[in-house]
Amino acid sequence: MMIEKRVRKSPFVRLFTKTPPEVLCPHFYELILSNGCPFDCLYCYLKLTFRGKKHPVLFTNPWCEVEKELEAATAGVFSTGELADSLAVIPPLLKDAIEYFRRQKDKFLLLVTKSTNISLLKRIEPTDQVIVSFSVNSVPAWERFEKKTPHPYERLRAALELKKRGWRVRIRIDPVIWEAGLESYRDIAERVRDLAPEIVTVGTLRQYPGLFVFEKRAPRKGLEKAEDGRMRYPEELRKKIYLSIAEWLGFQPALCKETKDMWKKLGWKFRGCNCTVLQDVSDSEAQKLFHQERLLFPDSEDPSKHPARS
Repeated sequence: MMIEKRVRKSPFVRLFTKTPPEVLCPHFYELILSNGCPFDCLYCYLKLTFRGKKHPVLFTNPWCEVEKELEAATAGVFSTGELADSLAVIPPLLKDAIEYFRRQKDKFLLLVTKSTNISLLKRIEPTDQVIVSFSVNSVPAWERFEKKTPHPYERLRAALELKKRGWRVRIRIDPVIWEAGLESYRDIAERVRDLAPEIVTVGTLRQYPGLFVFEKRAPRKGLEKAEDGRMRYPEELRKKIYLSIAEWLGFQPALCKETKDMWKKLGWKFRGCNCTVLQDVSDSEAQKLFHQERLLFPDSEDPSKHPARS
């Protein structure tokens, strides 16, 4: 596997505000310690983002440059997994990042991964300021579309090990791929239920048409153009998927980058997701979270002015 190491000249910290107004996705910060991913999942939006470039790029700047940007940022969640898998290839700056967030009170580091590469986290003391979010899929979907990733069961075992050690663990079942068979998700949902992570978020397959230029094998059966510019499953099919997985989980999960109309059709209340800090909140607070950017980032730009990305 080719890995590039270099100094980053662009900012390390930036507010994610690119989701269109009809899609519910609370703002978070991107903390860019690396780019790219070795897993090469066939549906991955990074193929489009990086125009087919696949190899990971690790940034080697002095930590003080990153910390200066973090100090200038306001409270919130800082994700290293928007432009990379957070743990598949450990960025040189990750350990410094963990120790920085350990000392914070209102800033949280979010690690998003399909990896089982948890050796770094096993060697250090856990902290509530760091959240580890594992993405899993059904076994048939993994076999067809995620061949280079660890088996979903292995990811859940890694999640369980970190949970037992005291790390905050969340699970995302995403993307649910209809052509892999909805019933195949019963098994993984029940295993996630038994793991009892602090939050579970579910998402269905969604991609921009341009992805097919860079990945001809990307799953596309049943997708159609949606209002937000993505290719999505029809609303009734998505509703069926979410209700089925909620039944298998035994509770209402959060939804990832789903439309506000879908939340209303389901009759579900938004109480946070894998990329937010708040979890158990009242209905009134849940409604406020629909506009979380105004609560956490009052001076941020209007998200409707930015194109969506993932």
